[in-house]
Amino acid sequence: MNKITEIFRSWVIAENPTREQTELAAKRHAICLECKWIRNSLLFDTKCGECGCPIGKKIFTPVVGGCRVGNWDEVDGVDTSQKKKNKSII
Repeated sequence: MNKITEIFRSWVIAENPTREQTELAAKRHAICLECKWIRNSLLFDTKCGECGCPIGKKIFTPVVGGCRVGNWDEVDGVDTSQKKKNKSII
């Protein structure tokens, strides 16, 4: 899914989430509140300092493992054994 589609879908889901989406978002939000990347924002309540997304919308992303730094992997059920450990272009 490209980033524009992901952002649009996150905002749509945030406006009318299902019970499951609300529960997952609450778990993600709790993780974000403890993250070193969380920042206050003038436009939004808080934002991610790594990706710049507003936390209140980012937590509703339909992308599994959508946190750039991997903080949501456990609650999203991501298999981290196959995940790349370093950031490279290949």
